[in-house]
Amino acid sequence: MTPRTARLLALPFALAAFLLRIGVEFWLKPLTWRIDSTAVALLAWAAGIAGSIVVPAVGHLLLTREARRRPATFRIDSAGRRFTAPAAPAWAGPWSAMVSWLAAGLLITERVPGEDRVRFFESGEALVWNVLAVLAVLVVVGLVLWDERPRLTLDEAGITVRGLVRGRTLRWDRLLVGGPPGPAGKGFAALVLAERPATPDRPPVPRSLWIGPVHVDRDFLAGSVRHYVEHPERRSAIGTAPELDRLRAVVGGAGS
Repeated sequence: MTPRTARLLALPFALAAFLLRIGVEFWLKPLTWRIDSTAVALLAWAAGIAGSIVVPAVGHLLLTREARRRPATFRIDSAGRRFTAPAAPAWAGPWSAMVSWLAAGLLITERVPGEDRVRFFESGEALVWNVLAVLAVLVVVGLVLWDERPRLTLDEAGITVRGLVRGRTLRWDRLLVGGPPGPAGKGFAALVLAERPATPDRPPVPRSLWIGPVHVDRDFLAGSVRHYVEHPERRSAIGTAPELDRLRAVVGGAGS
């Protein structure tokens, strides 16, 4: 299974989270109203709420566990002369399930007077706009998964992390030699770099790039950034296959 396939597989699990949350609202909640014990009713409702998000998120993680291994390499974008790393499947699944689950919670409902049933809040145009807003959230989830954001790119100018809405770029010529340091552990999620100060008498300015959701080996990424900061003559070759082969050999990322 390719990483892209693993990310797109998050879509049905996101839809499952959405439908399960609605099921809790329309089926489980009325059922708890008929339970005499308040503690049991509350426990049943809490279990349903938790399960409606945990089951889809964990299901996607289990199905895509082989594709979650972060590769010690980049993808080549020859047209843009850059190396790229897309969003990680391990991030895409839980994120899309959570957002879809929250979207289902935006639907306004009410108890049917005198009955143990739930219905959509009948408020004319407000109901239409409510449903359209929820659908818009689901469309955004699909677009984000398709567009592979957040993603990281390295080009001749610098390193860029493009988030869900906007990106952040750090230019090579502004970074100081020596960073970023190696990862503090498997879970490290930010590259900490040192940028040149505005004036020579000031200390270096720390800059952090959030890379937790990016599908690339963190050791390899940190080593690659250090390499291009220290070797400006190699930056013009970024985005070519020979340069990627050379980089993997130099940084020690021969394995994928």
